Amino acid sequence: MSPGKLSLVVLATLVIFATGVVTGGLLVSRTRQVQAGHPTQPFWSRFEVTRRAVSQLQLSPEQRTRIDDIIRDNQELIADYFRILEPDVQQVFHKMRERIGEELTPEQRGRFEELARRRFLKSPGQQSRDGHHPSMNPPADER
Repeated sequence: MSPGKLSLVVLATLVIFATGVVTGGLLVSRTRQVQAGHPTQPFWSRFEVTRRAVSQLQLSPEQRTRIDDIIRDNQELIADYFRILEPDVQQVFHKMRERIGEELTPEQRGRFEELARRRFLKSPGQQSRDGHHPSMNPPADER
């Protein structure tokens, strides 16, 4: 292969590689944005309530654009806060569960872990099989 053709092959390989890197980076960025706006995160229902209330107003197109921008900017801000605080919050809950476990008998601890695991595996906002909302108090037989 001549040096000119070899250079073209190397250049084409580099272009393909760079395209893959850029595409992967954009995909990761987009995935994080979608996850950040996922309605299961705390406070997201407040944004949805605000959007619904605003949608019932007779807004001019300019007002709608500005208000949509305000809501989106604040969603991004809250998402940033949660990305920063999430590890600390998880650690607080972990320590809380450990301290609760120390107060329980072995049988109670096993039941507590089973109930917690079952509730934590469900998406927030999803009802459990018994029809109760996971964030609400458990039924009397589970207390």
